[in-house]
Amino acid sequence: MIKSKLKRRLRKKYHFGEFQEFGFEISAEFKTSLSEENFDEFVDDFINEIERNKLFFGGGGESKKWEGFVTSSEKHDSPTVEQKEAIRKWLENRSDVEYAKTGELEDAWNN
Repeated sequence: MIKSKLKRRLRKKYHFGEFQEFGFEISAEFKTSLSEENFDEFVDDFINEIERNKLFFGGGGESKKWEGFVTSSEKHDSPTVEQKEAIRKWLENRSDVEYAKTGELEDAWNN
């Protein structure tokens, strides 16, 4: 947590201190280029998994690669290590995914 001399209202506005939020990067590469239908199916399944874990995802990709940033869907909250691992395992267990990686938890607002 960043120590700050800012007043509470400004810490909240700028996501400092007790209002700091974290997220993590993800990336996945598919074994082969997916057809449009298979890619759409992957996207739907991925969104369902993200929502099931109470997360938000910003990013996207194409039929060979998928990448983005994941944060908590709860206001002023961060993903847990368990949520991060659940997404990584879900990607690794997909038969169409060749390689999946999740990054470390990092500040989602102040890089």
